[in-house]
Amino acid sequence: MPKTVTINTQNPYKDIFNVAKKLDIKVEEVDFNVLSFDTHYRFGTTPQWEEISEKDLAFFEKDEVFLKEDLHIQQNYKIEFFQRKGIDEVSNAIRLSANKNITRIVVQIDFTKLKYHDNLILDLIQTIYKKLIKLKFFLGIRFFDFKQNLFNTVAKHQHTPINEKIQLIVARGIDLVPSQSERLILFYKEKVQDYTLDEKLSGIIAVNENETILRHIQQKDGSPGKSLNLHFLKVAKPAESKTNFSCSENLKPIQNDGYVDYVSQKKGYVAENANSFDIANTIDFGSVDFKTVGIIKAGLDKNVKINIRLLSDMQDAVNSGVGIECEELNVAGSVAGNTNLRASKLNIDGTTHTKAKLYAKNEAYIKTHRGYIEGDIVNIDLLENGTIKARIVKIKKSLGGNIIADKIYIDTLTHNNFCTFFENAVVEKFEGENNKFHAKIKTQEKNYEQILTKLHDEILKLNKRCLILKQNLLANKSNIITIQKKMQELQTFKQEIPIQYKKILRDYQLLKKDFIKTQSDEKALLEEKNKFYDEFKSLQDELVKATFINKSGKWSEMCEIRFSLLEPKEDIFYASSANENFKYIGLKKQEMDNQEFIVLEKSVEYEEEVLSWLSQSKA
Repeated sequence: MPKTVTINTQNPYKDIFNVAKKLDIKVEEVDFNVLSFDTHYRFGTTPQWEEISEKDLAFFEKDEVFLKEDLHIQQNYKIEFFQRKGIDEVSNAIRLSANKNITRIVVQIDFTKLKYHDNLILDLIQTIYKKLIKLKFFLGIRFFDFKQNLFNTVAKHQHTPINEKIQLIVARGIDLVPSQSERLILFYKEKVQDYTLDEKLSGIIAVNENETILRHIQQKDGSPGKSLNLHFLKVAKPAESKTNFSCSENLKPIQNDGYVDYVSQKKGYVAENANSFDIANTIDFGSVDFKTVGIIKAGLDKNVKINIRLLSDMQDAVNSGVGIECEELNVAGSVAGNTNLRASKLNIDGTTHTKAKLYAKNEAYIKTHRGYIEGDIVNIDLLENGTIKARIVKIKKSLGGNIIADKIYIDTLTHNNFCTFFENAVVEKFEGENNKFHAKIKTQEKNYEQILTKLHDEILKLNKRCLILKQNLLANKSNIITIQKKMQELQTFKQEIPIQYKKILRDYQLLKKDFIKTQSDEKALLEEKNKFYDEFKSLQDELVKATFINKSGKWSEMCEIRFSLLEPKEDIFYASSANENFKYIGLKKQEMDNQEFIVLEKSVEYEEEVLSWLSQSKA
């Protein structure tokens, strides 16, 4: 019986049954190699076929040739059939795939299953050819640089084995480019996709400078494509539509291929009116409520200014539930409870409710404050049991409230004020009782006393361990020296060293290592303790600089100035008396018997330099 069968065919898979009979083998045992192939082509109905050599197949890589609708191609293959023995490992390592329109064929090669040998490149090409023929694709048509890329990959695998799956493009047809209908894309509205319904309600969308706000897609005809099995891919005409819109000079048009981008020339918010677009900076409201504006998120740095004006004793300018965030917020009227107002610059010419929450990144002014505010600089005409947390606070008159700030100035102080300050507090005149001022260390995130105590205890434990280890080392030192001498003698006479000698030396070395490590740990903790103590001491030094000034020198009863020390952990305080006239209350360091103490300092005078921060602006 013949061992191989060689035939010319257009589809070797149709000949497998006949070949199996000739070779007297099972159909599933039949395999083949492509010895060569020839290619013919023609255009239209011309009966004459033109033959083209394999080296000239790049002719079809010209798009203008391959794209012709009447192009026909056929191939014939010279095939050598044979009996396959064993598992075809190369075939199992290769997988072909194509995209939906069959304009691209990709091969995936699993090099983890392939060891390099001299014929590996030929085996790969043969296997890829066979899979292409089975899927009724042409060989060599629009392969471009596929073979070169395959050669390079195999060469790399030869020098450094590739332990992954590699994908290569085998052939490329021509992709269809769809037609483009005219339309307007509102990019700025994509910013609010993750907003809640309440946040979308106002329709105010803030933008940055040089941000793409709109894209005008211009009508454009597409181009047809062609698949690798010669199917012509027709393109539909663009839908007829006309988009009418206009943009102000604040939106700069930038022409691109097939579309025009409109880019903002400044920060602000997008103002849209009857398909006319602009970048605006100011919004005016008569009043705002949750049903109409919901929550406005215009950003603290987008140059958006919101003005709300409703001067009424019966109605609030900002109603319950409203949230506003913008760079500048001006409210002429009252602010209701359950509101949340945030701005870089905040002005409220009215009254804030006890449940109103406010934030000013830079500066705030409030006529009458009853709610809660955080900010950098806060100016208030009248404080009525409100809460303030800021760097600098300036109040004309306080009828009670809670204040936490680096620096506090109050012109007229009445009853029930609780103020925490870190640097300086100033009162022009006292007109009430039960006012408490508390000077504290600003950084309270760490419990220094607890940390230092813990470090002290850990250092003490390590120190005791070091002493015990050192005693053990000294106690065993002479014995170790004796054993080492005996071991040297035994080695000299080439005698076996007892195992217990080796064990004693090994245990001694471990003891020594433990001692060195414990010493190192103790040193590290001492350094950490010193670092915390220096940090702790610098904070206490800052507290010593804190001062309280009563500019008039006249006090009312039941007022208290308290300073909380960290070391020693105690409070130093001054309780006022109506017959005293001290203007300055502070702390000073005092030495006694070579020990440093911190004591209260009172004086009827103060240095004007302490109040230099007030000269910048007055409440």
